[in-house]
Amino acid sequence: MVRRSFCVRASLLFLAFTLLVSACFGDDHPIVGVEPVVSGEVVATVAAPARVDAAARQDVGAAVSGVVVALEAADGDTVAGGQTIVRLESTQVELAQRQAAAAQAAAAEVGGITIEGGSHATVNAAQQVVDDLDASSRPMIDDARERLKEIEDPQQRAAAEAAVAAVESTYLNTRAALLASAHALAEQQAAVTSSLSAALNQAVEQATAGQRAQAQAAAAAATQQAEGLSVAAAFDGIISLGDAAPTDGGAGALADQMARSGAASLDIQGLSGVLPGLAGAEGGGTLRVGAPVTAGQTLFTVYDLSQRYVNAEVDEIDAPQITAGQRAEVFIDAFPEEVFEGVVESVAVEAVSTETGGIGYPVRVRLVGVAGDAASTPEDDAEALLDEPLVGQTASVEIVTDVVASNLIVASRALLRRDGGTIIYALRDGRAAPVEVQVGTIGEDGAAVSGDLEVGEQVIVTGYEDLENGTEVRTR
Repeated sequence: MVRRSFCVRASLLFLAFTLLVSACFGDDHPIVGVEPVVSGEVVATVAAPARVDAAARQDVGAAVSGVVVALEAADGDTVAGGQTIVRLESTQVELAQRQAAAAQAAAAEVGGITIEGGSHATVNAAQQVVDDLDASSRPMIDDARERLKEIEDPQQRAAAEAAVAAVESTYLNTRAALLASAHALAEQQAAVTSSLSAALNQAVEQATAGQRAQAQAAAAAATQQAEGLSVAAAFDGIISLGDAAPTDGGAGALADQMARSGAASLDIQGLSGVLPGLAGAEGGGTLRVGAPVTAGQTLFTVYDLSQRYVNAEVDEIDAPQITAGQRAEVFIDAFPEEVFEGVVESVAVEAVSTETGGIGYPVRVRLVGVAGDAASTPEDDAEALLDEPLVGQTASVEIVTDVVASNLIVASRALLRRDGGTIIYALRDGRAAPVEVQVGTIGEDGAAVSGDLEVGEQVIVTGYEDLENGTEVRTR
């Protein structure tokens, strides 16, 4: 035990002696890291987290509740804009169409009122009087004319003929007057009844205008619902089918059985309210033929992958520096060996809450190329690589906000705040010499400055925490 204590004391004495020797020979000088002052360009950037996105995407939903009776494309298929993807059948739509047709028929039957004013009876009565007049007068006149032939004296026969002609004229005038008066009276009666009929029909039309409008609106709504049974892609792209409506398995199995038996027109959603066991809480899987859907449910999503984008969230402090057209470098986690080139296309006007709880502004960056040696990366390969990032992959962006040429560029980490200003420790004759500088543009690695410095001069970038003017230092 005594021997072990002696060894410990001997080790402590040796360590103290070593430290004393090091102090005597100047080995206690602070060790610092240095970098030279250079000239060139300072590139200022803003970094932000991002995610890969498509050029466009659209969720397409069901306008009405019903049952899927046909899928014209499979999950992941390339489709054309306007191409029908899902066909539905719905008893709800059929009922709406029948109700609209009935309402239109009922509205069309209202009106068409005609009043009979007796004009035909007036004419008929006058004609009967004329017929009676003819029956009594015409035979008498004809008989008188026959008797005139028996008169031998010319003068007497002429006088008799004049008398018969006068009687006949009176008869014909009376006959014509009766007919004319009857027709005139009949016309007056017809005009009055027509006017009354028009007035009554106008009143009915005004009273039923609302009913007709409702019938027309119902017909238009039913037509629109019927059009919603064929659901098409809004633009060219790749589709991703949505999920079937939640069921407990009974509805899905029944729908599949109905589809196979040709009875897929039955609306499962309509049955769910009257048949037990159809409603449930579990997911129905990917959309399929026979699956029930509800109004507003997403049937599929169309992705336009003709161009890749990343959506970044730039911190509210940095957002004012971002404008459309700025160049960016994009780093996608799934492609650690590649640096993608991008261009800022838009900056959101309104901020959003970020995942970290801060405030950020969405910035949309379009991928335009792949950084690297053109000789070693053929253009076709680079374009193919642009198609590989998948929607939703995590990424980060560095957006170039400014590029400044400067005769004096120092490492950004060399800048120190002192007494309200900025200084840099220059290494002069082995000692730290503080130099006051004015800072221009600051980039990720370097900063443009002005002050008493020269290109090639070494400045201290690490180990300056406890330095003072004239402190002797050692470099790494």
